[in-house]
Amino acid sequence: MKRNPVTRSEVTDLYRRLFKYFWRYGQLLLVTLMALVVAALTEPLFAALMKPLIDENFSANKTALAQWLPLLILLLFLVRGLATFVNEYSSAKLSAKVVFDLRTEMLEKILNLPNSYFVEQPSGKVISTVATNVDAVTAAGFNVITVLIRDGLIVIGLLGMLLYTNWQLTLICFAIMPVIAFGIYTASKRLNQYAHIAQFSHAGLVQSISEVISAQKIIKTYGAQPVETQRFTQRAKEIFQARVKLVSTGAANSAIVQWILAAAIAAVVFFAGQMAAQGTMTAGDFASFMTAMMMMLTPIKRITNINQHLQKGLAAAENVFSVIDRDSEYSTGKYVLDKAQGYLEFNQVSFAYARHDAPILKQIDLKIKPGQTIGIVGVSGSGKSTLINLVPRFLIATEGTLKLDGIPLEDWDLRCLRRQIAVVTQESHLLNDTVRNNIAYGELRGASEQAILEAARMANALRFIEELEHGLDTILGDNGLRLSGGQRQRISIARAFLKNAPILILDEATSALDSEAEREVQEDMERLRHGRTTLVVAHRLSTLMTADEIIVLDQGLIIERGTHTQLLALGGKYHYLHSIQNRSN
Repeated sequence: MKRNPVTRSEVTDLYRRLFKYFWRYGQLLLVTLMALVVAALTEPLFAALMKPLIDENFSANKTALAQWLPLLILLLFLVRGLATFVNEYSSAKLSAKVVFDLRTEMLEKILNLPNSYFVEQPSGKVISTVATNVDAVTAAGFNVITVLIRDGLIVIGLLGMLLYTNWQLTLICFAIMPVIAFGIYTASKRLNQYAHIAQFSHAGLVQSISEVISAQKIIKTYGAQPVETQRFTQRAKEIFQARVKLVSTGAANSAIVQWILAAAIAAVVFFAGQMAAQGTMTAGDFASFMTAMMMMLTPIKRITNINQHLQKGLAAAENVFSVIDRDSEYSTGKYVLDKAQGYLEFNQVSFAYARHDAPILKQIDLKIKPGQTIGIVGVSGSGKSTLINLVPRFLIATEGTLKLDGIPLEDWDLRCLRRQIAVVTQESHLLNDTVRNNIAYGELRGASEQAILEAARMANALRFIEELEHGLDTILGDNGLRLSGGQRQRISIARAFLKNAPILILDEATSALDSEAEREVQEDMERLRHGRTTLVVAHRLSTLMTADEIIVLDQGLIIERGTHTQLLALGGKYHYLHSIQNRSN
């Protein structure tokens, strides 16, 4: 994965954005920077003390200054220690606050992105961006700025002291600066490339881990451990190679820079010896000059190494801000209603994922009166899920109009529209939380215990809930693993009862259950459907016998419609699907 180096304007834009997050905590930022400056200034001051320390203590004519020098050194290091502590504590706190803000903003954005984003992006990349890239962003942000300010001030202060002590020798130091700058620029091209490869491969690694955990039963059943291990190893190898190249390139750059500095020091020692022989440089001057030069090595090393962290952070920042900058779900509707009647109209509705893709739905005409139940049948890929996803605007029709109570869906306030809809899917989607919070989920969280218990009773879930160790306060485990499949579905149904929405979508709600559990849950859903406009996507046609109307989709078109009895008498596609299921049973 090759990429051109980040341009100066891109770097400027990223830092301008990052600084806005840091500026939210202006007082803490000010304290951090002040402590940083104080700690940095103590470095050249210590080097400056070396001249009087040598000249006074090794001179026959000592002055009163010699007695105060030890105390000055102690005081200097006390100030340095306090300033360093304040700087590190406040900068860590500031970085943690920015990480928190970025992660929160990213999650809020992700929760409001259109369905197309999750179709395009692997879940591993999304998880990696939220979990790890944000930390790298702050490393590229405040940590890099800290090093540049602190070490920049140290280097400037020490250079100033060198000029004051002996400007001729200092010219040797200045002569190496262009060489060092060229080395940093050359290395940055490679560092940027390897940083992006590492970021991309890490997202793939997280994706592999997520898939292995979620599909571990299938993997074991089909003996796919070697296959999954190979996939994981390939991703891990890509990260390994990219990080080794990243570190080795940075280390080589740092080593070259330090060798150039060592050559400058050797030249300084040579010429200083000549000056000392001529009597133009004292021992104190030489000690102070050499101390300042040696003290410059560490901050220069950190400054040269910062490019490696900068490139990693900028690669992560691009990922983070690419998510934050995405457009949220399109919604300009203002229509608000406490509770809709539930009258749905599909008028010549078509849908395609992209402009040049073949339509998945074609000119759907369908009117569903309040309280009616409509079954939706068809083979895989016929458009069933696409059709029901248009109702809560997870997908938006590319042609035609879809209305609720005579109002086009795009004119409804999006949150208000979705309050009119309850969904029960094949996957129960339970949280690792209490039974209470899984039933009273989201905007239902403020429901009374009496209402929650009534919803559980209506879903035929109250009995097994009362048998749990802590009743409503029992933690269900990851995706409700402490419950059976039928019990998990009843929790989902109880959630729908509690919401009491006028529109109900049942998407293969019983397809993952065995026959006995399906029969019991089906009875619960019959109660749930009563008085609600219901769309039922069902693989098992026996669940649609009581539907008011059944539509049969084929390649995005409605090819048949009628009741269960009418469609069987018609002898068409529905009859064919029904006969296949009867033979398989």
